Amino acid sequence: MRYRSIIFCLIFLLGVWAGLVQAEPRVIALNLSGPSPLKVYQNDSIKVNNSFHANLYDLTLTKTPFPKEILSVAEFVSGQSFDLSFSKVGAYEICFSKEKNQARTCLILDVVERVAA
Repeated sequence: MRYRSIIFCLIFLLGVWAGLVQAEPRVIALNLSGPSPLKVYQNDSIKVNNSFHANLYDLTLTKTPFPKEILSVAEFVSGQSFDLSFSKVGAYEICFSKEKNQARTCLILDVVERVAA
C-alpha cells in the first residue's frame, strides 16, 4: 500500500513539473530556415527573437489576407525579443528587412486551435 502512495506522488509531481515546463513561451528565431508556414497554437505565448547578428528593420506583423498591420517595429535590435499571443486562428506574416529600405523577408505563421485529444 505504501508503494502505491509513493508511486502516485511521483506521478503527480512529474505531471506538475511537465505543466510548469510547458508554461515557457515557444521561441521563434527569425533566422530559421524550417518549414513554412510555421504552426502556432491559438492563445499560446510566443517569444519572437532577432537571432541575426545584425539589426532588422521595418518589422511588421499582419493577419493575411488583410493588409492591416497588427504590430510595427522600426528597428529590431540583434538579440532582442518580444512576446506575442494570437487570440484568433488564421494566417499571419512577420516581415522584416535586413537593411533599411531593402527587400523584405516574411515568415508565415499558421495559428490553429488546440484540440484536446
